[in-house]
Amino acid sequence: MKLIHDPIYGHIELDEFAVRLVDTPEFQRLRRITQLGLAFLAYPSARHTRFEHSLGTFYLAKRIAEHNPEIEEGAVYAALLHDLGHYPFSHTLETLYPRHEENTKWFIRHGEISDVIRERYSLKEFLRFLKHPLVSGDIDADRMDYLVRDAYYTGVAYGLVDLDRLVRNLHYDGERLIIGEKGIMAAQSLLLARSMMYPTVYGHHVSRIASAMLVKAVELEGLSLDEIRVMDEVDLVARLRRSEKDEVRELVKAIDDRRLYKRVLYSGHDPGREFVGDLMRELEAEFGHLVLVDYPPKPKFEEKNAFVVADGRLKRLSEVSPLVRSLVELKDTHWRWGVYARADVRGRAVEFMEDFFGRRGVDFAIQKP
Repeated sequence: MKLIHDPIYGHIELDEFAVRLVDTPEFQRLRRITQLGLAFLAYPSARHTRFEHSLGTFYLAKRIAEHNPEIEEGAVYAALLHDLGHYPFSHTLETLYPRHEENTKWFIRHGEISDVIRERYSLKEFLRFLKHPLVSGDIDADRMDYLVRDAYYTGVAYGLVDLDRLVRNLHYDGERLIIGEKGIMAAQSLLLARSMMYPTVYGHHVSRIASAMLVKAVELEGLSLDEIRVMDEVDLVARLRRSEKDEVRELVKAIDDRRLYKRVLYSGHDPGREFVGDLMRELEAEFGHLVLVDYPPKPKFEEKNAFVVADGRLKRLSEVSPLVRSLVELKDTHWRWGVYARADVRGRAVEFMEDFFGRRGVDFAIQKP
């Protein structure tokens, strides 16, 4: 047994099997994968990693299981390993490569960690645990930890969630985690924290711009999936800094020096994927890597679908909470897509965009630098 100090929970206790999993190269790699990617360019203290988040998720999963002894122990260990496959800078590069969940499965099948897992479970059995509602559900240990942890490390005031009450009022019925009536307020606070964190942290324009620049650098470098899947952030940045391509070195140096591209357009109006695709192709042909389009997916709030017990009946959280319904209705309010340009070509990019939008009869609002 080992005790690890954690700023959120005090101490996290690891049993002997958990220690063996943590001590594998695949898990130790997570020390070098930042939880929030390039958000530290906006929030300097946001340097926490997937390593401590995974430990926190394990801690919460273990606590939930203590209140629900019918939850299989393997699901708790799956919570520990759920983020094993994250690429450098976390979600940033998932626009270029398969989602990290697929890479997690690859590590479990092919990494040294598979030998440890097979001491207790077949790989097929363990992969099934990754889909357990404790690990990947509407209300799960993963999102409970990352919302509180991300708020703590960024310093924003939106991560105040009564996790203790929520944990004590989660009941596993063999298929899903159900929120007891006394846990509804805590569940609401979790969704409220999520809705506040999205515009202030997860969708912060500085992080979005830097991420778009990094994605372009990796795309130009032409890194294969086999290369990127085992890299950490030290590996990737070193590779990009010594690239044979001038454009790649230019982009990564601009990120290093925080000389980020400027906003040409930053809009909450969605013209549609086809429109944005046409714009992206024309900008690429005209400006190459000097002007970038960022069209992120819209936020999802799976928590609204969580089951709760209210008035003795099983209902969806969104059915019993007017606050949750309002948050779901407002979920796209803070969504933005953007076009970013290197400072010296921003003027030309504005003229190009005005012409492009004009040809299609769409209003174009220039974002002031």
